[in-house]
Amino acid sequence: MTHNPDVISPQWSVATKRIVLIVIVALLFIILERASEIVLPFIWAAILGYILQPAVNQLERRGLRRSLAATAIFLILTASIIGIIWLVVPVAFGEIMDLQRALPRLVETAQRSVAEVVDGTALNQLDEAIFNRAIPDFVQGTPRMALPLAAALGKFLLEFVVFLIGTFFFIRDMPRLGAWSRSLIPQSQRADVLPLLAQISELLGRYVRGQLLLVVIMSIATTISLLLLGLPYAVVLGIITGILETIPMAGPIVAGAIAVVVALGHVNSFGWSPVVYAGVIAVVYTALRHMEDYFVIPLVIGHIVRLHPALVIFSLLAGATAFGLLGVLLAIPTAATARLFLIYAGAKLRDEDPFPRLKEALAEADTAPAGDLGRAGRPAPS
Repeated sequence: MTHNPDVISPQWSVATKRIVLIVIVALLFIILERASEIVLPFIWAAILGYILQPAVNQLERRGLRRSLAATAIFLILTASIIGIIWLVVPVAFGEIMDLQRALPRLVETAQRSVAEVVDGTALNQLDEAIFNRAIPDFVQGTPRMALPLAAALGKFLLEFVVFLIGTFFFIRDMPRLGAWSRSLIPQSQRADVLPLLAQISELLGRYVRGQLLLVVIMSIATTISLLLLGLPYAVVLGIITGILETIPMAGPIVAGAIAVVVALGHVNSFGWSPVVYAGVIAVVYTALRHMEDYFVIPLVIGHIVRLHPALVIFSLLAGATAFGLLGVLLAIPTAATARLFLIYAGAKLRDEDPFPRLKEALAEADTAPAGDLGRAGRPAPS
């Protein structure tokens, strides 16, 4: 049956539009839940493609076509990943294998070192709970991790290929996706929604790119510091520390605790006792943390996200429960986005113009002093 151009398709009622929208959203949630393992590489690819957009746009402004600019950035990205794999992964993998073999001995040595200090004190029960119960269970489980690790490696390689393919298409087609997304917004709402999305995009772009650079800086600084102190597994510990920096509050503490446990179980070349050596490692981690608070974050990230620590904790726990590691990493920017939306909604409910308040919120984050605001969810340094 051919379409008659003189016949106008009837418009949907408001109720029909709402029903269709609810069905589409529900189907998307079902797909995300049932096919999460397939979707996750594309989510990571979308995040990386979003991070790399400024570089592609810069090449476009210099006269390169979009496809050529995207290809150039993708090739640089691929070469960087291969270089990191070639230089860092063999060292890190070797350290992981050594750590797995040496873990029982490290735990035993660390236990003796701590026992010498806490013996006869109120901390003795805590020592027994940590070293006689929790850690032995973990140590006994490490040999059984070999087969699951091999299966996980195969799965990771497959997802990594999907991730690379998805990244290229997101790098190249992000403007088209943005234009398509904007076309879905009703014409009558674009004057409000598009500026709001622009504010959110600015916030998320600055935060994500800053966090990525922070991970690199802290990984390198920690690795160099631990190498100078002769701590084994410095590369792995440095990488772990950089990654955990993306988790406010708990991340740096966990990273420092891991390094301290390794120091307690390692005989150092300085002639210090294990407890003194572990204390020095703790001081180094504290110094790196303060360097990060006072210099790295203000220069690299700025004080972008203004959130109360209690809200940060809630966001992290909710993200971890719902989406695991990805939820933890996206918890803070998601909460920051929700804050901007609430500012917008509050102004609209009061029949006020929301955009001056949104610009003020971003300006407050940019100009807040380190002692007043600190990092997202992180108590201000003292």
